[in-house]
Amino acid sequence: MTDITVVGAGGEYMESVVVVSWHKTPGEYVAAGELVVTVETAKAATEIEAPVSGILADIRAQIGEEVAIGTVLGTIRDGTVESAPATAAPTAAAVPAAPAAPALVPVAPPVATARPTRINASPLARRIAASRGIDLSAIVPSSPSGRIKLRDVEAVDRAREAPERHSVASGPTSPAPSISLTRRGSGSRTPFVFLHGFGADGFSWQPLLATLGADHAAVLVDLPGHGRSPALSNAGSFEDLASAVAQALTETGIGECHLVGHSLGGGVAIALAETGRVALRSLTLIAPAGLGPEIDGDFLDGFCRATRAESLRPWLLRLFADPSIVSPGYVQATLKARGEDHRRAQTTLADRLFPDGTQAWEMRAALRRVAVAQKIIWGECDRIIPMRHALGAGPETAIHLLPHVGHMPHVEAPATVARLILQNARCAGRNGAGAT
Repeated sequence: MTDITVVGAGGEYMESVVVVSWHKTPGEYVAAGELVVTVETAKAATEIEAPVSGILADIRAQIGEEVAIGTVLGTIRDGTVESAPATAAPTAAAVPAAPAAPALVPVAPPVATARPTRINASPLARRIAASRGIDLSAIVPSSPSGRIKLRDVEAVDRAREAPERHSVASGPTSPAPSISLTRRGSGSRTPFVFLHGFGADGFSWQPLLATLGADHAAVLVDLPGHGRSPALSNAGSFEDLASAVAQALTETGIGECHLVGHSLGGGVAIALAETGRVALRSLTLIAPAGLGPEIDGDFLDGFCRATRAESLRPWLLRLFADPSIVSPGYVQATLKARGEDHRRAQTTLADRLFPDGTQAWEMRAALRRVAVAQKIIWGECDRIIPMRHALGAGPETAIHLLPHVGHMPHVEAPATVARLILQNARCAGRNGAGAT
């Protein structure tokens, strides 16, 4: 079997694509170099050719589905040339009727009640709409091309929230700012909820998700003051952040999950687990905060001060055992992901959670009270939080120390981390928490 994948489509920093059309059906013969599937990025359509000759065995990414870069779209199995004549004629006849380019523009439905098979929207608009529970089919695009863009989604969101803001204005308290959630994967089983580390965002999990595969449902959380989530002005503890995340998960209808937290997100994950507001099947912590007082205060200060690539790069190097990961593109992407407002919000958050370069919040006792399958994963070369903090977990917590790995195991060793996360989830199923 040979996988059909898309890598780096639409530019170096694309995280996902949307499948526009398949030009072959399972069982059809396809020649090496022949157009087999078209995907769409935020910028343009990309045509993917068959890497080898053979029979299209299966299609794993359906039309309209958004998938991460590197995801297997389908597979091609070995096939004899004799298989080609049986499918060559229909394929040739279909090409003039359905060329790739017009697939980007939806065709008007034949009757008023019919709906197009795929909504023409940018990947970014799809992500934001999904995270905010907005139905794309109800949006009238402002673009002459008929494509729904981010501005259209945001306009609907503003109109929808206007009466809500008015109705709560007279109440005693205001609701917490909305937290951005991004869904990935097509699995229908209990989702994995991912909480990122300080200064990162939900898309920092991309290397891990590419390994985990689209068969597992994933929810990427942007913590307050990170990614697309607004700052939480009164956040002064892991519990405050956990409360905001719990509210967002509840409002989105996520009542149970496998929880994965890295660094800052690890401390928040412990706090969220203890609240009981979301039913946990398993808890996986990656170099979590909250299990000891030490932390690299110089890193926090330097990262928060940095506003240029030259000043940011030395601090990013501390995150990894492999310095080649911190390429110029990686540094620029990190800068682009953090605007001035977020930089200030993160500086304030770091001062409250880690005053004077010390972890002020103790989560070891809380972790021991969490009665679900637990794993802790730590890089032996971590220079941000000492791996010996893992010893502060309870006696039933499995600890995995990864050699030649720094503070970002999910980036430096994604295959190992993915395997351990799934292993923990399966363990939860065997213990009666339910299958994954």
